[in-house]
Amino acid sequence: MTIQDYLTALGPLAPLMQDETVAEIMVDAPDKIYVERRGLLEDADVTFASPEAVRAVIDATLALEAIQLGPQRTAAEIRLPDGSRFLAVIPPTALDGACLVVRKFFPQRLNMEKLYEYGAITPEAHALLRSAVLARQNIIVAGGTASGKTTFLNILTDDIPDDERVVVVEEIAELFPRVQRVVRLAVENSSGLSYIDLINIGARLRPDRLIFGELRGAEVMRLLEMTSVGHEGNLMTMHADSPEDALARLEAMCLMANLGLGLAEIRRLIASTVNVISVLHRLPSGNRKVVQIAELRGLEDDHYVLQPLMRYNPETDKFEMMGVKPSWEK
Repeated sequence: MTIQDYLTALGPLAPLMQDETVAEIMVDAPDKIYVERRGLLEDADVTFASPEAVRAVIDATLALEAIQLGPQRTAAEIRLPDGSRFLAVIPPTALDGACLVVRKFFPQRLNMEKLYEYGAITPEAHALLRSAVLARQNIIVAGGTASGKTTFLNILTDDIPDDERVVVVEEIAELFPRVQRVVRLAVENSSGLSYIDLINIGARLRPDRLIFGELRGAEVMRLLEMTSVGHEGNLMTMHADSPEDALARLEAMCLMANLGLGLAEIRRLIASTVNVISVLHRLPSGNRKVVQIAELRGLEDDHYVLQPLMRYNPETDKFEMMGVKPSWEK
């Protein structure tokens, strides 16, 4: 199947798919269709004639993947040939009628210079993160939903030296490092293999660096254990709104592994493996910014020692470097 086949199936949504300013398409009802442009939701100025017309688009699109929704299966997600993701839910799971979301994929990836222009980060803050990458620090890129953390991590991988072998492990394929030597693994379409399985496989593929997409659960414990025994320079993303929140969520995910470790032991493991936490926010204006960069400098009295290195000040709309030299540069 080609992307044109899917555009035909999408019917009135096809022009939105071809509009490069649209990042995401949301159909909540026949007359409630929205798009995301520049980080903000807008009315799409497109409607369906009836609930049946929405369902027809869902059925036609999923039929291209030989998927049929009904009482026994009320939701499905597929990847389109261009990399976009299509998710549909029908009643009775969708209480108010069939709905769908298309999250578009843009092959022409941004670069760090574009982020400077957009005000997402400054050259000084990028230089700090680049030095951490080159010093093989383990870096977490954290943020909320649609904060741009996956896009930012993709761009940050440009700072990885070309002579290094990179292995990417993620649940859904969204990371595309532009390094020469890269192997990409994804849980989706890996029948019977879990995230932990792929972490173990990735570690045996002779990586110089491992990149992990969207940490969610018990796999974090295996990742940290592996990192603590010599796999350095790793990059990963996770949901968190601050460095403190990221650490608390790591603790919770480690506890999900149910290995009998106490909180003190888990904190020692985290403090010995995580070096840098970078946090992104999507502001009310729709702009996405790196709002914090902090270095984790270990534990003191069983509490994390976080050293802020950069902060975004929303009152002045300025990025403020803290004037502190990171430990890896000493």
